[in-house]
Amino acid sequence: MAAFSGCLFAVFGILLIIMGITDAASVRISCPPGWFFYKSHCYAVSKNPAKWADAEYDCVSYGHEAHLASIMDDAEAAIIASHVSANQDSEGVWIGLHDPDKNGRWKWTDGSTYNYRAWKNGAPDNTKGKEYCVVLASASKYKKWNDVGCCGLKNYVCKAKP
Repeated sequence: MAAFSGCLFAVFGILLIIMGITDAASVRISCPPGWFFYKSHCYAVSKNPAKWADAEYDCVSYGHEAHLASIMDDAEAAIIASHVSANQDSEGVWIGLHDPDKNGRWKWTDGSTYNYRAWKNGAPDNTKGKEYCVVLASASKYKKWNDVGCCGLKNYVCKAKP
């Protein structure tokens, strides 16, 4: 009888472990309404034009380590471009790349390493002498970057942790 009780206890324990694993696997990471999930982040495409600094402030105010979006590779660029294209027809959309020291050293607002580059041909060019912020360019269907002045009113993409 003791052996049977021990076996029953072991089977019951295994079932509890299996149930815990399947429950943990069924947990889905979710983003707030209006945001979309990609890999380990949530993204929102704004429809309220703002200056670059105000857009960054708006993203940061969300919490969850949010900033204007940093883009790390072609796959992330493509998913962001598809969402922006579906929701925008604006000239350009702010992302978190900027040149805060005005010395040609571009930085992401979230502190990510600036390794991936997707500049449009000829950019960055600082054409007007005050182009220290970056947009996803509409001419490239929001896949390429262009440096522009920071004071224009543009929609923007925020990136946050869930």
